[in-house]
Amino acid sequence: MKNEKFLENRWNNLSEITPTEIEKFVDIYNKGNHLLIEMEKFAAENKVPILLPSSAKLLQLICRLKQPKTILELGTGIGYSTLNMLLAVNGKCNLTSVDFNADRIEIARSFIKKSDFKTDFICNDIFETITELICNERKFDLIFADSMKSEYPFFNYKIQTLLNNNGIAIFDNVLFRGYICDNYPKKYKRSVKLLKKFLDDIKTYPSFDISLLPVGDGLLVIKQEI
Repeated sequence: MKNEKFLENRWNNLSEITPTEIEKFVDIYNKGNHLLIEMEKFAAENKVPILLPSSAKLLQLICRLKQPKTILELGTGIGYSTLNMLLAVNGKCNLTSVDFNADRIEIARSFIKKSDFKTDFICNDIFETITELICNERKFDLIFADSMKSEYPFFNYKIQTLLNNNGIAIFDNVLFRGYICDNYPKKYKRSVKLLKKFLDDIKTYPSFDISLLPVGDGLLVIKQEI
């Protein structure tokens, strides 16, 4: 029953953690860019997961305050998060977005083209791309990760290497429908275990300020301190 409720909320771009009536009110209050609304409708109609609108608004705020010049996105989807970040900085950044799904990349490319912003899309395995970026000594002011939750523990030190001084990394879905609190179906045992490992490992990061926020499906924000 809970899983059915989650799917109903998920395909309506609603959180399962935040009460639905609050999520709907916040969503209406925060409505803005027409292209983002078009993408939200596309996601709902085609049952494509996107960053929840409440989380997207926080991501925009962070980008607006930070004004990153270089952004790395791990998990493009249909480009919804991509556009949110570009809007926040008015396109004045170099944004690299990576995803292994060629079809989703093409959808994202078509949406971003409508915005007149530019993005460097890479269709490739995320870990392979991260390795190449490290080898090329690339650095980023902001990294946004919205990929498979089971991958997060293996991002740890790689993310640190890719961040500039005072850089920010943001991870979505870290509360995983609230399952992180142990009330989860057995089939999600491995994912929950890996997410917990990830959150425990993050605490050991030297010189990082860490904030775990119950927004959307859970956002983890880490900021590197000099």
